[in-house]
Amino acid sequence: MRVDFNLFRVFAAIYTNGGVSAAAEVLHLTQPAVSHALARLRDQLGDPLFVRLGQGMVPTPVAHQLIGPVRKALGEIEQAVKAIESFDPALAAMQFRIGFNALMEAALLPRIVCAILPKAPGIRVEAVRYNRADMAMALASSQLNAVIDIEMANPGEMIHSRRLASGRIVGVARRDHPVVTGKAPVSLDDYMALGHIAVSTRPQGATFEDILIARSTTRTRRIAARCQLIGSALQLVRETDLVLTLASPFIDAASLENGLTLFDIPVETGEISICLYWHASNDSDASQIWLRECVLKSINFSTSPGVTANRR
Repeated sequence: MRVDFNLFRVFAAIYTNGGVSAAAEVLHLTQPAVSHALARLRDQLGDPLFVRLGQGMVPTPVAHQLIGPVRKALGEIEQAVKAIESFDPALAAMQFRIGFNALMEAALLPRIVCAILPKAPGIRVEAVRYNRADMAMALASSQLNAVIDIEMANPGEMIHSRRLASGRIVGVARRDHPVVTGKAPVSLDDYMALGHIAVSTRPQGATFEDILIARSTTRTRRIAARCQLIGSALQLVRETDLVLTLASPFIDAASLENGLTLFDIPVETGEISICLYWHASNDSDASQIWLRECVLKSINFSTSPGVTANRR
């Protein structure tokens, strides 16, 4: 049986105020409208709910049985609406699920968590590995609250986005690398002859960087090591003569202070943009707005080499 939620608001008002006229005044409705709502609820529940006694109305046993659960449900709905309209991060107890690929999680998640937790100790942040083909559905169904990824030409129907930053493809080497250090610029021959590290969660196939490089040259890098995590790749760079090629937003100044240096690769790859994605249904949700603002403020690329922050 499906019952109109508004009928229970009328029921609770009559129960509390003892009559149709008083309930109409509290609800800012006309008396005929309240009487009509009560008649509909009586018909659907098969009980009079209230019987007239003198100038007032007395609840039936069914009404007495209903009022507790109805008041509880109405109160919970009211609290939920208030929470949506006025989100207080300091009091919130909830979780945010953000979709990342492996590279972006390592580079960006720590900044986001460090920005959120001091302001919202009751909020839990989860990083989720996701499939780009399923992004629109995951956001629409609230499996994910947001996604951070490279700029996409067509992210999906009802998917909104905001550019976080723009950068470029750069090389990373240890500071005393015999080929890269002190040699500017690195030639295409030298670059291709170096031992390279590929970072990808896939066991084989071209990486994102390979695809970009292939737009400018038919030559291919010599991949000497392949790993899944950017942290592992950076450690390999520190301890060997291998080099890493990646988008500049994925490495910050702190990493470079630990024995690493950047160099320009001799291939034109164009600008790389990082975007925040969310579903249009969350445009006005106060908690989601707060999350997006936290992400925008926390991913401050002004300390990252070769990166331009975007605040449009």
